[in-house]
Amino acid sequence: MTLFKFKKPSIRLIAIGGSAFAALMIAIALILYPTVPPMGEGSRFMVHQPAGITPGHPFAFRDPDRYVLIIYVNGSTAESKPDPCNTSRPGINIPKTATDLVGQRIGGYEILLYAFCTPTKIGGFNQPDGDGVPKVIRRADELQALLAYIARIGFPPERTFVMGQSAGGWAGLLVQRRDQTPVAGLVAFAPAFAGHTGRRKDVWQQERDRQAAYIAQASRLNALVFGFEQDRFEPPQVMGWLRAIPGVTYVTLSGRSLYGMDCENKVPHATVFKDCFRYFQQRRILDYLAAQLPAAVPQM
Repeated sequence: MTLFKFKKPSIRLIAIGGSAFAALMIAIALILYPTVPPMGEGSRFMVHQPAGITPGHPFAFRDPDRYVLIIYVNGSTAESKPDPCNTSRPGINIPKTATDLVGQRIGGYEILLYAFCTPTKIGGFNQPDGDGVPKVIRRADELQALLAYIARIGFPPERTFVMGQSAGGWAGLLVQRRDQTPVAGLVAFAPAFAGHTGRRKDVWQQERDRQAAYIAQASRLNALVFGFEQDRFEPPQVMGWLRAIPGVTYVTLSGRSLYGMDCENKVPHATVFKDCFRYFQQRRILDYLAAQLPAAVPQM
């Protein structure tokens, strides 16, 4: 009687099979656990850190159905100077206007605030040996990558908001205009990036106008924008193009005094950091956030 003889698999075949299995496991891991995009130093949850997160999985909330998430993007300094992002306490680079929202409930959800200190600190536009790319563009790219990552790991874009002041708000406008990464909405305080109106060098004025025209071409945005009179960067009178975009609610306020309260403000561009704004605009911001949320209320 003839018996069939089976050859032992060669070491080479075993190695090939092992490599294929390892590659498959890596592919599965990348799907289940996408690579965290670069986070600048200081990036963190402000006031309250939700349970379940780790440095390797900074948005792996133990109870994600409980939360609304706000990504806050701070302002910038000059193109050639490193941007500070001190998140050691509220009120330095992250205004109390934003951190006061943490823990409040809208539509049945609890608000979280993540301060995103973008890795880009210095820009390359109009700089000796620069690459020609403005800092605000790089920061918008990094914000977009973070939002895409948050969506990939399963946190719903319809409960993710962007909030930012000055160049942080402008970066949020750029990301919304690109329309590649959906978010629930944007709250921008005095969006700007190119220096003082009327005092810019031609090269900066041209770049500012180019970006403004690009944003203005949007068929629709979803944003609550605050502009401040006496702001030397982008005063309300030069922002008609933004007010005209469907879906943008543009609120013009004084940078000196609000509702009879002296803002004690030498820099109206930074009015969001002042108590005159913090105390009297919270309800408007909360109402805007709540209005963008899905109608369904989560089970608690």
